[in-house]
Order: sequence, then structure tokens, then C-alpha cells
Amino acid sequence: MSKHVTIRTVARLAGTSPSTVSAAFNPGSRISPITREKIINAADQLGWRPDRRASALRKNTNSVIGMIYEVSRPFQSSLVDSVYAAAAKHDLEVVLAGGTEHHSELACLRLLLAERCRGLIVTGSSLANRYLEEAGRIIPTLTLARYSSAHNVDSVYSDPVEGERMAVQHLYELGHRHIFHIGGVKRSMAPEREKGYLSAMSDSGLIDLAHVLQCGDDTEAGVRGADLLTTGDHLPTAVTCYNDAVASGVILRLRQYGFRIPQDISVVGYNDLTIAANPAFSLTTIRQDGYLLADKALELLAARLSSDPLAPSKEKTEIAVESHLVVRSSTGPVPEK
Repeated sequence: MSKHVTIRTVARLAGTSPSTVSAAFNPGSRISPITREKIINAADQLGWRPDRRASALRKNTNSVIGMIYEVSRPFQSSLVDSVYAAAAKHDLEVVLAGGTEHHSELACLRLLLAERCRGLIVTGSSLANRYLEEAGRIIPTLTLARYSSAHNVDSVYSDPVEGERMAVQHLYELGHRHIFHIGGVKRSMAPEREKGYLSAMSDSGLIDLAHVLQCGDDTEAGVRGADLLTTGDHLPTAVTCYNDAVASGVILRLRQYGFRIPQDISVVGYNDLTIAANPAFSLTTIRQDGYLLADKALELLAARLSSDPLAPSKEKTEIAVESHLVVRSSTGPVPEK
């Protein structure tokens, strides 16, 4: 089939006008079902479909932004609906690009730039700053629920230092002093949360008791973390975890070893995903408000799009959103000796 097929080619084959062809591909347009079917059949025969983004660009009304997220990461996936809802308030459409084992975040970035999106939201963690900066030179770019030091990329995230401070303070008030942290290695916001934990331990006069175990960001990482906790010389009375998935793995493994939660060890998660409220875990956790994060992100991105988005004078903007402590039954008073 010729690659020069256009809307006029379809109109000639269907015996209609180009405007009628356009209407046939717009839901709700007032054309007869018979005419619509004839046009769609002609388009199918020619292998043609309308290019929505090209049309929007011609009209200078392109309202499409791209979002990169990691499909296997529950919190990132939970942000998708929040972004959809926030984008609708600004009459923006969202095109998703999901990073997987066989489709990298860099591939997602290249795809969305090729789609000529007007703006970009990145929630993943593997894109290096140089790629984010390259994207930022082309379209307004923003990282959501992660911090980026890229000089031309905005960031909206929950304050990790404050989040870990709340977790450690909660445990401190329950009498705990021997508190460990299971970190997410190089995952999104992992270094910042570790920094928050160490800062909170220092502020509580416990820095000499602070200990970080680098394990990862999934349930298996929590299992490994629990193995390390139980093989050390001194078992802590409490542990804060990189996220809820890690915390659930810690609880599952500790129960296998015969430990009671929280009577023997208290466990705190992070994110407050669905698993945290599951009665099997009932996790005390730090809640990130996905809808608030998305609202702030889309307000900022929409403002960039309404002005000169790539002006040299544009200053990087960082917005740290409050997080909240959610207390459930995975934490309790320090066990009596």
C-alpha cells in the first residue's frame, strides 16, 4: 500500500468529502451509521487512520503530555490514575509509556519524544540525569515522586526526610531505641529516605545505634532484610523499611522465624499502598498522597506549557509535599527485657 495515502484518498474511495471522513473518526459526530461504516471500510482497505497529534500540532492545540512509569512498581502504577485526574483539570491528555524488563525507560523516553508530546512526567528511577536534561531541552520535563538534580527538570515529591523523621519519632515515643532501616539500594528516593532516617536517629541521640541494610524494593528484598536482621549479633526492636512491599516481606519472614509483630519487633513501611491496610499485615506506614502529588505536578507543568516552556531564564522548581504517618498494628511498645 502506498505510504502517500491521505484523508483525501480515503474520501475519494468512499465517495465523500475529507471533512466527512474526519467526522467519521470522531465519536459523537452527526453522520449516518451507513456513511461511517463506508468510510471506515475504505480506510481499512487503504490502511489509513487519522494522526491525532499531527492534527493538533497543525491547529496549535496539542494537549498531549507523556508519562513514563515502571509497570512493576506498585506506587508508580498507582500514580497513573492520579495523573489522569489532575491532567483533566487542565484539559490535558496523557499518553503512557511503561518501563518493563524488555522495554527500558530510555526507550519510553524516545517513544514519547517521537510522539511530539508537549510535556513529560517521569516517575521511574533508572533514567540518568543526562537523559532527563536532554528531554528538558526539548519539552518541559518534570519528575514525580522522585527527586532529580537535573538543572532544567522540575521535581514534585513527598519530603523523604520528614517522612522518615515521623517514622523514627513514632518508634521512639513507643520506647524503641535500637531501630534499623532497610534501604532500597538505588531505587527512587532510596538515598533520600536513608538520609532522613540517619538524620532522625541523630536528632534523637541514637546515631551510634543506627544501622542501614541495603536490600532492595520488593517483597523478596524484605525477606533478605529479615534474614540479615536475625543473623546479626543484636536484633533490633524496630525497623523502618524503604516501602510497604519490603515491610511485608520482613513481616512474613520474621513470622516464619517465630517472631511476633509487633510484640517482638515493630515494622514501619512507606507509601500506604493497598497491601498496608491488608489485615494480614496492618502496616504502620508513611502515606504519600498520590492525588496531591499529581495535582501539584500538573499545576506546575500546565504553567510551563502556558508560558514560554523552554525559556533560558526558566528556573528549576522543586515542590516537597507533606506525607503523613498512618498508625496500624505493626508497631507497638518496645518489648520488655
